[in-house]
Amino acid sequence: MHSIKKLALLFIALLWSSEASPAQEPVRYLAFQIFTGGFDSSAMRQAFPPPPDDLLRTVTDLRDRIGAQGNSNRRLGFILGPLAFDNSDEDVRKLIASGFDIALDTGVAVGFHIDDSMFWGRLTSLNAPENIEWLDWQGTPDTGRRLDWSSKPIKIMPQLCINSKAVKDAVSQRAALMGREIARGIQKLRAAGRGDLFLGVIAGWETQIGQDFDTGKYPGYCALTNAGYSANHPPADPDVARSRIIAEFAGFWARSLIAAGVPEGKVYSHIAYQSSAMYGIARRVHPAEVSAPYLQTLHFTPPAGAFCDGCLPGISTYPQPGHLEQWQEELAKHGNPPWASSEGTAIDPGEAERRGAGMDMEGYLGNLFNHGAVLVNVFGWGVGEVNNPFRTIAENATALAAYRKFLSGGTLSETPISVPSLPPEGLSDKIHRIQAELPGWIQKNGPAEVRGPMKQLDEAIKEKRFDAAAALADAILGTIEK
Repeated sequence: MHSIKKLALLFIALLWSSEASPAQEPVRYLAFQIFTGGFDSSAMRQAFPPPPDDLLRTVTDLRDRIGAQGNSNRRLGFILGPLAFDNSDEDVRKLIASGFDIALDTGVAVGFHIDDSMFWGRLTSLNAPENIEWLDWQGTPDTGRRLDWSSKPIKIMPQLCINSKAVKDAVSQRAALMGREIARGIQKLRAAGRGDLFLGVIAGWETQIGQDFDTGKYPGYCALTNAGYSANHPPADPDVARSRIIAEFAGFWARSLIAAGVPEGKVYSHIAYQSSAMYGIARRVHPAEVSAPYLQTLHFTPPAGAFCDGCLPGISTYPQPGHLEQWQEELAKHGNPPWASSEGTAIDPGEAERRGAGMDMEGYLGNLFNHGAVLVNVFGWGVGEVNNPFRTIAENATALAAYRKFLSGGTLSETPISVPSLPPEGLSDKIHRIQAELPGWIQKNGPAEVRGPMKQLDEAIKEKRFDAAAALADAILGTIEK
C-alpha cells in the first residue's frame, strides 16, 4: 500500500499542475520572497527585514517593473513569509486570505513560506524540558539557537525537540489551520478560472537542528532519545540518525498540510548545505576552525535530507562551487523529480557582506530552471536600502531582462561555477605562522610595509585564489623573517 501511495505521489508531481494537460511541460514559477507576516517576536524583528507598508502595492510594483507575468507554462509569483508559530492564528488567516486576493487582483501567483521551528516563543507551553533540545545524553538544555545569517550571529529561542509529542501537536494544529485557509483560497482561484495562481507552500526555512549559541555544541539528543536511542544504546552514526529525524519532521509538516487541503505536489521542503567540495577546501585552509564532521557542519541536512514523504525537494541555492553538481547527483539517485530553489539569489551572502558583484542573474536562473527546477524563490527584492547588494542583484536592469526572457518563454543561458583547486599543501601552516609572528613584528616595525600584502592575502583566500594566496604568504613571511 505504501509503495502505491509513493507511485501516486510521483505521478502527481510529474504532472505538476492539475490545470496543465499531460502533454504540456509543468508550470514553472519565478517567485520573489516578500518578508511579511506580522513579526510578533523581537527575535523575528531582529532576524528579518520589516514587512512592506502596502502588500498589494509591492506586488503590483514587482509585476509592473518586470513587465511580464508569464504564459501557460511559466508564471511570475510572490511568496509571503515567514509564517511562524510566533504569528497568531488570526494573523495567519488574514495573510493567507490577502495573498489570494492580491493574486487575483494582479495576476501574479501566490505562495507561502513557513518557518517550521525557529520562532515559537508565543507558544509558552512548549517551553518545557521535554520540548527543548539537549546538548548531551544527560539532558543539558539548549541555551538558544544560533543563526549565522550574517557575520554577527543572532541568538533566538532554544532549538525545539522536533519529534516531541507537544511539538508535533503544534505542527498538526498550525498545518491544519493553514491547510484549511489555503484550500479556501484555491477554491476562490479556481472559481475565477485561475487555479494556476497558486504556486505552493515551502514547508520549512532551512529546516535543521541548529547549533547551540552559548556553547557551539550540536544538539539533538532529545530527538535521538525520542527515536529510541540512549547513552547505553546509541545509534551507529548519531549524525546520520539526526539527519533522518530532520527529514521525518519535514515530511510530517508536508503530510499535515496535504491532509488539511494543500494539493499534493505543491509542498516543498527547504534545507541548506555547504558543498562537500567547499567543505574539503575549508578543512585544508582552516583546519582549526573547520574541525566538525561534514554532517554537523551542515546541521545534519545533507542533500538527501531534502527528500521527504509528501514533499517536492527544495534547497537554498546561493552561488557556491560544487553545490549544484552535488545536488544533481542526489536528484539522479531519486529519479530526477521536479524540485525547488526555496531560497537564493545570484550572490553568495558572504560576498554580499563584502559588497561583491555576484553573478549574472540569467546564468543563475539558467543553472536552476534548465535542470529541473519548477520553482525559484528569489531573495532580495525590496529588501533594505537601494544599495543593499541583495536588492541590487535582484532589481538591476540585467536581472529584469533575465526575468522577462524566462517569463516570455526564452531559453536561459547558464553560468557554470567552477570548483577551485585544493589549496597547496602548507598554506594553512604559513597562515598560522603569519598570525603568530606578525603582531610582534608590527610592534617593532609598524604596519605600513605589510598592510597591503595582508589585505591582498585576505582577499585571495576569500576569493579562493589559493595559488596567489600561497605566493603572498611566502612574501609576507619573507618580510617579517628578515
